[in-house]
Parts: sequence; C-alpha cells; structure tokens
Amino acid sequence: MLGKWLRSKMPSQASLRNNKLLGLFGERLLEPDYWHHNRHSSAIAMAAGLFAVWLPLPLHSFIAIGLALALRGYLPLAIAVVWLSNPLTIAPMMYGAYQLGVRMLGLPVRDFTNLLEHDFWGIAPPLLTGAFTLAVISALAGWLLTRLYWRCKIIRAWQARRR
Repeated sequence: MLGKWLRSKMPSQASLRNNKLLGLFGERLLEPDYWHHNRHSSAIAMAAGLFAVWLPLPLHSFIAIGLALALRGYLPLAIAVVWLSNPLTIAPMMYGAYQLGVRMLGLPVRDFTNLLEHDFWGIAPPLLTGAFTLAVISALAGWLLTRLYWRCKIIRAWQARRR
C-alpha cells in the first residue's frame, strides 16, 4: 500500500533529469535500483531518512538522498521519511536534542526565553552532540524495525499460503 502511494507521487525521470539541484547526484539518481523497494533497500532508506531528520542542517532531503545513494536505499522512502522534520516538529526535536546533549556533556541548561540573546556557538556543542546521538539511534532503530516489519510480513504471507 505504501509502495503504491509512493509510486503515485514520484516525479518523472524527465523532471528529475531537468532539476538543477538534483544534478549534483548525476545519472546515478535515475538508476532503476533506487526506485524499487525490497527488504534491504527499504531498511536502508528508513535509516538514511531518520538519520537526516535529526541533523540541524538545511536541505535534509539532499542528505537523505546522498546517504540512500551511497548505501543503495529506496529513494522515495528516504525522502518521505525526511518530512518527519517539518516547521511544526523541528523546534521540539532540536530542543530535545539540545537537552540530551546538555545531559551527555554535563553542561548547565541555558534559559531560552529570548533566543536572540544566545549565540549559536554557545549551544552548538550540546545541540550537535544530542542531534548526532539521536540520529544514530533513530537510524539504527528504523533499520531494525523495518527489517522486523518486513520479516513479519513475509511470515504472514507464508502462513496465508499454507492455509
């Protein structure tokens, strides 16, 4: 079901080829292997997308695309997962990453009543530490849960065939 929905939302190869920003990835982006999902490519895509979600950098989609291409993941799923980070969720996510980084580094928590008073370099170490930690944990959990989901799906299909 998810595969059908993603296929209906995919851009054409001509529009991908003509997109200047996606030209960074070259013709490799158009290889059919990246546009068909299986157990391995879906798990890799989930991990790539969840890793990119937590990075406090712009252009999450390009990071997810690069990771999915490097690891041979399913591109539409990697890009779809990146949209978990959106204007409504990015602030709580980064605040949670900051709080985790503060606890991991043993630093005092700063009061954020006025964000303009704080310089970025003062909050960067705990923010980046927490974000990278959550990125790795999310990527591993997403990879594992996708593999387990796929395995359960296969087992149910086998059981249905036996009946």
